[in-house]
Amino acid sequence: MNKLYTIQIIPENSTKIRTYRIKRVWLKLFAWIICIIAILLGIFIWKFTEINIQLASSWKLKSDNEWLMVRHAEYEAAFSDLDSIYAIETQIQNILETYLENDSNRVRSILDKNRLMHISSKKVQLDTDFEAEISLNRQNLDVFPNMLPVMGGIISRHYSEEHKAVDFAAAMNEPVFATASGKVIFAGDKGDFGFMVEIDHGGIVTRYAHLARFSTKQGFSVRKGEIIGFVGNTGNSNGAHLHYEIIYNGNNVNPENYF
Repeated sequence: MNKLYTIQIIPENSTKIRTYRIKRVWLKLFAWIICIIAILLGIFIWKFTEINIQLASSWKLKSDNEWLMVRHAEYEAAFSDLDSIYAIETQIQNILETYLENDSNRVRSILDKNRLMHISSKKVQLDTDFEAEISLNRQNLDVFPNMLPVMGGIISRHYSEEHKAVDFAAAMNEPVFATASGKVIFAGDKGDFGFMVEIDHGGIVTRYAHLARFSTKQGFSVRKGEIIGFVGNTGNSNGAHLHYEIIYNGNNVNPENYF
């Protein structure tokens, strides 16, 4: 027999009592509905956070695009300067003083020839700045850990406050790659983490734990994409997988935001 719960409501300044009887099953159903709503709310907050991260990335791309547009406009202005009368006048003065040419057709021919050879100092400076910027960007990208440390690995455990890393389930002895160029600051047995490699990329440190073995040594420099070890099950581990961490300025961050 279903148990009943009785709820009595006594309105203020009234002697009339309202009585409601509720079956136990209805209370359980109500509790389940509250739990489902809480779970859905949690998923919504999680997705909302992901969207905000993507928006931040798009703002960065927008900023880079605006920078490129400004540089493009500067290039357009520099090329326009090639056709300016002032730039050609300097060439005219140099040519006429050298050749002392009076034939207008001859002068025009000489000017047209030298006009195409003229490169303004502004364009030279822009080219130099642009090449330096490209070189700097390539260097920064080389030490930025934006690739997967193991190919074909499936994320078996996500980043959280309790687990400040991402675990990749992969076959034993699958190669593990350095996600950015840097210097190996640790390569050895790390207790519960088993065999671990730690790489300093300059402000960013990456860790690769539970390796079956490693193929680098402390103090070695490694390149982005270089094999540094192999997936294993060493230390406190329940199966073959890679434990991967990213530490930025001393604090763990979610590696999934860098892939």
